[in-house]
Amino acid sequence: MKKVKLTKDWKGHKAGAVLELDEDTFKEVIEAKVAEEYDEALEAKMQKAQDDGAKAAADAAVKAVEAKLATLDLGNKMVHIEVRDKSDDDPTNGFLEGNTKSADQLRPDEICYAFGKMAADIYNAGNGKTESDILRKSRERSELLIRKAAGDGMVVGSDQEGGYLIFSAASQMLLKASLENAIVRPRASRMTLGTQILQLPYLRDDDHSSGTVFGGIHIYYDDELAEGSSSRPKLGRIELKLKKITAMGYASEEWIKWSPVSLGTWLIPRFGDAIGWKEDLSFLTGPGGAQPLGIANAPCAVSISGESGQDADTFVLENTTGMFSRLKPMKESSVVWMMNRTVFPQLPKLNVEVGSGGAAVFTTNIGDKPGQRIWGYPIVYTEKLPILGDAGSVILTDISDYLIADDQTGPEIAQSIHMKFEFGQTAFRIHKYIDGQNATAKALTPYKGSDLSPVVKIAAI
Repeated sequence: MKKVKLTKDWKGHKAGAVLELDEDTFKEVIEAKVAEEYDEALEAKMQKAQDDGAKAAADAAVKAVEAKLATLDLGNKMVHIEVRDKSDDDPTNGFLEGNTKSADQLRPDEICYAFGKMAADIYNAGNGKTESDILRKSRERSELLIRKAAGDGMVVGSDQEGGYLIFSAASQMLLKASLENAIVRPRASRMTLGTQILQLPYLRDDDHSSGTVFGGIHIYYDDELAEGSSSRPKLGRIELKLKKITAMGYASEEWIKWSPVSLGTWLIPRFGDAIGWKEDLSFLTGPGGAQPLGIANAPCAVSISGESGQDADTFVLENTTGMFSRLKPMKESSVVWMMNRTVFPQLPKLNVEVGSGGAAVFTTNIGDKPGQRIWGYPIVYTEKLPILGDAGSVILTDISDYLIADDQTGPEIAQSIHMKFEFGQTAFRIHKYIDGQNATAKALTPYKGSDLSPVVKIAAI
């Protein structure tokens, strides 16, 4: 095996990368004039000369500042000089050599390359090799963000095996990838937490039947000089507590060793898709406790029963009108019909009776794309809800009522060579902390009429 240093981009590798190649491939790249043989001793000397030059420049700068200060009449004034490592401003944490771009300016391939380099460095550090300077600084940044949750002493941050917070540019790309595979997150109300637990107070407004609002404020008309009656609102509290969600992927030793670009290109989209899918599942149907409390299990949800005489495993027009009549939207643009795709065959059959016949209301021409709205609200199909006939197979909801909490430090990455050791594979794990639940704790009992809610679901039919 021989080492080369690329002078030009070659097969996905950037110019400047050092590769270890077999004899045939070595000859190929040399003859193609895309690389030169890598001399470690010479490279070390050049690096030392570069470091010595940088140190000399820094010493010269310090002397220049000292000389300038000596010419100033500062008296007893104190002078504060702060030296800051500019690499802290790099959204790739130094894994993209020489980067001066902001996270928004970086190309996806540059982010993937940097992420692949980070994963490769983590792999090397986990296999007993010396931790690279870039990775060491990344770890130190991560350790500064580790904190303990107030009250219960649970550690939030890196676990005992050690974890490296994903640099900001990759975190944004990972979030974008997960958003593209999500239903709830793009439409929900989101917040970032600096602690594990957040308690939000709110005014309770779930019963107008007695003529009061906000749990007890009563508005009334008085005669002149009549004594007023006191009233006061009732308060409630929403508690969000971050839960850990984990995604894992495997990569071969050869892949990690020779193709950091390919590794990053594979890891980020796959992890993004997996996290987006799992988040959505918990945001829709999560039972609470160790998971988020999903929309289908919201305590404020209203369940609509089937019509008298309705056949099993069907969905009829009257079901849609019943659900629509019980909706209490907070934000019209965030209201959607969510349903399992097994419900779709019922939609073209939706019709309104006219005398002894009927008129289709969902589609009129099978040559056209079927309508994707019911009563003005869009339809979103998802495999994550129960099938036709089961409770919750169709949900009409204002998703803006759903609260999502994220950890401000972002996701973490860790690795292990032990899980697939016999196969020569390394396991990479990304985990993040999230929680979610509806802001509305209880359906509203109106002054007149049936209960209203931002979550209306169909019962089992």
